[in-house]
Amino acid sequence: MTRTTVLLAFGGRSPEHDISIRSATEVLQAIDRERFDVRLLGIDRQGGWRLGTSDDDPAQVIAHAPIVTDIQALRVDVVFPVLHGPYGEDGRFQGLLDSIDVPYVGSGVLASALCMDKVRCKQVLATYRIPVVPWLSCWRRELDPSDAVLDRIAAEIGFPCFVKPANMGSSIGVSKATDRDTGRAALELAAQYDESIVIERGLDAHEVEVAVLGNGGDETVVSAPGEVRLPPGVWYDYATKYQQDTATLHIPAPLPAEVTETVQAHALAAFRACGCSGLARVDFFVDRQSHAVYLNELNTLPGFTSISMYPKLMAHAGVSYDRLIERLCQLALTRLAATPRRPVDQAAASPRRTDPARRH
Repeated sequence: MTRTTVLLAFGGRSPEHDISIRSATEVLQAIDRERFDVRLLGIDRQGGWRLGTSDDDPAQVIAHAPIVTDIQALRVDVVFPVLHGPYGEDGRFQGLLDSIDVPYVGSGVLASALCMDKVRCKQVLATYRIPVVPWLSCWRRELDPSDAVLDRIAAEIGFPCFVKPANMGSSIGVSKATDRDTGRAALELAAQYDESIVIERGLDAHEVEVAVLGNGGDETVVSAPGEVRLPPGVWYDYATKYQQDTATLHIPAPLPAEVTETVQAHALAAFRACGCSGLARVDFFVDRQSHAVYLNELNTLPGFTSISMYPKLMAHAGVSYDRLIERLCQLALTRLAATPRRPVDQAAASPRRTDPARRH
């Protein structure tokens, strides 16, 4: 049997570099070596591309493997990126692969960029009447001083609220603000990571997540929602996600049937509205009192670690970890095959010559 050559890409220049390495390590352990010939592409914090083999440790590839200078010489069938955050999840890496016709797991350039930008994504969701938490946004340049922004927060959102960099994941740079003083500090922290900042109203809500697998057609699988439960007074920040063992995952989430159906319907609608493909984890808030459903965000390259919700949700849906990897590679190849490749028309590409007789 001819094996499919997969390039597992990880690391990157994002603050989520270390999380990406953890995802890559677990994908490498689970992938079927009889079906896939795996190569490693570790991207260091300076943006250098380092090539390794399936026998290598991903962290050591980034630290010691040789730099790759000829991307097209890699000659792979499909790229499996587990690059989280800017430079890997925001369309830039995807655009590079598109330019050399290399298929890759996950969404294309536009959907990746859109879902990475929390402000733009909320604007698109609004056009499709998919409800989101009340929010506002500002630019870093508006924070000198920040009093005007704090006035807007108090008037339009209220406290408590959550302040986030618009283009970041894993709760990096996110703070909970309970008053103007903590709001000022939260804005300053978010501004360290992005020039665009989003502020969302704090809710007393269940935090639920849904896994989507497919290219948006009838074959697309939408998992049952899972709930992230936290101790009283704790919110789902970076430390809670990756450093502390305080969050528990409950699959399926104990929601009324009609709420579950609404969450799943909104997840699929958002996946299609944003033009996603391959996979996404769609995060929601469900108000504890009214059961109103609010879409929080779409993650087009969700974590693949042993504690990550996406593979757990798909396992509950009947898709095992190794089968999930295989299916994602198949979806990537299918998407490329379905994408029209327009050859360059030399006549059209040449400078237009105007016929003097037809000038007016």
